[in-house]
Amino acid sequence: MKTISKIQITLAMILVASSAVAQAKDVSAQQAGVEYARQEFEKADVTHKANLKDVADSESLLAQRKKAYEEQIKQLLNDRKKAELSKQHLQEANAKYSKAQAILDQAWKE
Repeated sequence: MKTISKIQITLAMILVASSAVAQAKDVSAQQAGVEYARQEFEKADVTHKANLKDVADSESLLAQRKKAYEEQIKQLLNDRKKAELSKQHLQEANAKYSKAQAILDQAWKE
């Protein structure tokens, strides 16, 4: 019986030792997994921050272009108003010219 108990003790010690080695391997694998996950997190964080900056830059550019567009619209409206006023002035000047020409023509006829 002593031989059997020595074998059992030896087997138990081997099992405990292999279990400790397996646990150490599991811890190493877990540490590697954590390190990989940390690196992926850092990459994702850098990418996300870059994308947020791109969004902010695009929004700023859009705001600038919107402001320029609104200024162009104001300029267009102002130019149309000037053109309408100059058209009226042209028509008035043409009417005065036609009237003056008609008076001159009449004067030559008499």
